[in-house]
Amino acid sequence: MKLNFLFLIILAPTLAFAQVYKKHSVHKDRLSIQLSDGAMNLIPLSGKAIRVQWQKGMKEEREFVLINKLPVPAFKVSETPSKLKLSTNAITATFDKQTGAINYSDNTGKLFLSESAGSRKLKPDTVAGQNCFVAEQSFDSPPGEYLFGLGQFQDGQYNLRNVSRKLIQVNSQIAIPFLYSSRGYGILWHQYGLTEFNPADNLVSLQKKDTASGDKTNVEVTTTSGTQRVTRQQSIYNGKFTVNKDGDYTMMLDLGNMESRHLLVIDGTSYIDQSNQWLPPAASKIVKLKAGEHSVQVICKSTNTPKLTWKPVDDKTTFRSANAKSLDYVVFYGKNADEVIADYRDLSGNVPMLPLWAFGFWQCRERYTSGKHLVQTVEEFRRRALPVDVIVQDWQYWGKHGWGVPQFDTTNYPNPEQFIKQLHDLNAQFSISVWENLDKKSEVAKEYLDKNLYLANSPWIDIYNPETQKTHWNALNKNLFSLGVDSWWMDATEPENDALVGKQTYFGLGDFYRLTYPLFVSKAIYEGQRATDPSKRVAIITRSAFAGQQRYGTINWSGDIGWNWDAFKRQIVAGLNFSLTGMPYWTTDIGGFFRPGRGQYTDAKYHDILTRWFQWGTFNPIFRIHGYQTETEPWKYGDTVMNDMRSMLNLRYRLMPYIYSEAWQVSKNGSTMMRPMVMDFKNDSTAIGQSYQYMFGKSILVAPVTEAAVTEWNVYLPKSNGWYDFWTGKHFTGGQTIKADAPQDKIPLFVKAGSIVPMGKFMQYTSEKPMDTLEIRIYPGADGQFTLYNDEGNNYNYEKGKYTTVPFRWNEQQQTLTVDKQQGSYAGALKKCVLNIIWVNELNGKGIEISPKAKTVVYTGEKISVRKNFR
Repeated sequence: MKLNFLFLIILAPTLAFAQVYKKHSVHKDRLSIQLSDGAMNLIPLSGKAIRVQWQKGMKEEREFVLINKLPVPAFKVSETPSKLKLSTNAITATFDKQTGAINYSDNTGKLFLSESAGSRKLKPDTVAGQNCFVAEQSFDSPPGEYLFGLGQFQDGQYNLRNVSRKLIQVNSQIAIPFLYSSRGYGILWHQYGLTEFNPADNLVSLQKKDTASGDKTNVEVTTTSGTQRVTRQQSIYNGKFTVNKDGDYTMMLDLGNMESRHLLVIDGTSYIDQSNQWLPPAASKIVKLKAGEHSVQVICKSTNTPKLTWKPVDDKTTFRSANAKSLDYVVFYGKNADEVIADYRDLSGNVPMLPLWAFGFWQCRERYTSGKHLVQTVEEFRRRALPVDVIVQDWQYWGKHGWGVPQFDTTNYPNPEQFIKQLHDLNAQFSISVWENLDKKSEVAKEYLDKNLYLANSPWIDIYNPETQKTHWNALNKNLFSLGVDSWWMDATEPENDALVGKQTYFGLGDFYRLTYPLFVSKAIYEGQRATDPSKRVAIITRSAFAGQQRYGTINWSGDIGWNWDAFKRQIVAGLNFSLTGMPYWTTDIGGFFRPGRGQYTDAKYHDILTRWFQWGTFNPIFRIHGYQTETEPWKYGDTVMNDMRSMLNLRYRLMPYIYSEAWQVSKNGSTMMRPMVMDFKNDSTAIGQSYQYMFGKSILVAPVTEAAVTEWNVYLPKSNGWYDFWTGKHFTGGQTIKADAPQDKIPLFVKAGSIVPMGKFMQYTSEKPMDTLEIRIYPGADGQFTLYNDEGNNYNYEKGKYTTVPFRWNEQQQTLTVDKQQGSYAGALKKCVLNIIWVNELNGKGIEISPKAKTVVYTGEKISVRKNFR
């Protein structure tokens, strides 16, 4: 009797959700399992990826992400009385007939991921009168696991284990439901609507205190972190909650809409404290609490209604989607993050090469006011020998035509074709801001209206409609691209303010597709431009993204951020997590979008952070400055700042052979350029935990300075065969934290032993000089290799095999560099190249400068070898 009772307790989670195993069948592409409530399919998408779908009479018919149908991998299914197993060459998924849970193990039998028994849920619900489910799945997450990804968020959380997230698209927040684990797996939570990650369901009741009464313009809240001022446009909310044991708790603050203030005070201590003109609606924090009652205060805009929830930290990772049609996720596994991301991209779309010029410097500000202004700015860059490749026109060039209309107002931009040609004659590319909320009163919008291409009762066009995509591209082509525009700045592509909620789209209710709008904006522009001019590479910088968007030649940036040290640090974390979602190209507004007013041009304290931010921007995949109501040109900040910026610009351009070759690895082999430590040092737990340093490509460790007025900086050098200070050539042993020199004009950089780093000439723009002379820096201490890549730079002939690769190999034992035979060819490929070879332990502090001690050889495309003692 007791045994039967115990069995019922164990089985209760399964019975509660009616997922009792009934039977199964094996098909050529899947294992189908019939449950007492619904059907589940285990589908091997590749040898390293298995998709799980549980459906109960409804499913999503549209496939936005996994567009590439690969050949069905070899797999086998085996059965025991208690389990079913589906095995590929890399993964085994084991279904437990009793609990319904699935475990995942590698080909050695090592368990790497488990569903939490009884956590798989499809709860019937409705949204705007339409049937849907609340889909939920939890996975076990053992202590010590690090979780990364989910897109770009602004609350500074690096390791996402136990962190709560609200995945919506808003200014400065990008929601991509892809997660990567330090245990070697990735999860694509395959939903297109609102998703909660580790939802906190315990609600704190909050009472509003009016701050607008009386004559006072503000009130003060005293905390252990200092006095907090509350303006009349803000409200204070007070509340209490009780926890029954000591421990860590996840707090989730959701203010409903975009905010200017995140402030959560618990027992007098500020745990979340951010201010900016724009902040995403939600932020979270893990807080250590004692058992008992706790008092809270929340401050937010008076027009918002805060919701504060909490949950105990546990060993679970949970996804929940409120407007789902089924439960659907994909598990990826590989020996490292590159394998996982490469496999994910094989299914969701690989990354096209950006034009060479895209890896140069992008000069941007809010805003240039005329065609003449743009041309004069580039002329001044050239006069001052400040390298630049791209100048960007922000909004309002449309003037009299109306908001968001992609058409030059000729009052300030007369003869656009002419000034764009002048920019091209100065060897600068031209990028322009484009929106998807065109003024309906404009002439350009007439065609959209005639075809009913706007979302009903919305300023936003229905980009899901193929006819909208075609019409939108035709408008951009006619008014901009045909005049010589080189690149697109697709602003507010979320669309702004989460604007799909409750709207009918071409695909149906917008709530079901809430995260996917930016994907289709990028699709429209990428496919439109390639069809119009297939010889010109697409380069799109955009404020939002969704899974699979990497296939459309996109770059993302971190939105309208603040300018202080805290904001700077949070961008580093945001960029690292974004990079682990399969999106390789990312950037930020160097110096912050919202800046400290006119004093910024002479304020030494702001110059400090601007210089440090610029140094870090040099080692972003895309190098770009921007600022609101700000003159961002280097000379505006005085000679010292300008000269420090020039030094970093020169370094970026000298590293162009390395950067462009790493970009080829992104496109060819699924690599990532901005690499959190988990990608290259997964067995070094100290390295994995470094939230403000990373690898730039496979060789260069970047440790940006994130504090004011410092001249040295703690850097953790991961366990390896050793490291070299980039600037001095000094050697260090791995597995230790060192104090690195960090004078105002230098960012701490270290190169891994066994690296081969090619450096080019000093240049003012990426195509100024041929790469016929390279300095090849050898960092001894381990065997190394590097593949130098070249192509025509701004067309798609590389897709037809028109490119060259030159493999370099360093043999540590023999102290020999071998340059193998060049592979491939293209029009204009160099017939020979001078290689100035330098062993970095002989660099003698030259850093960015060209070394006088190099050993020179002429490479003509045939294999050569050079020993270190070569004279």
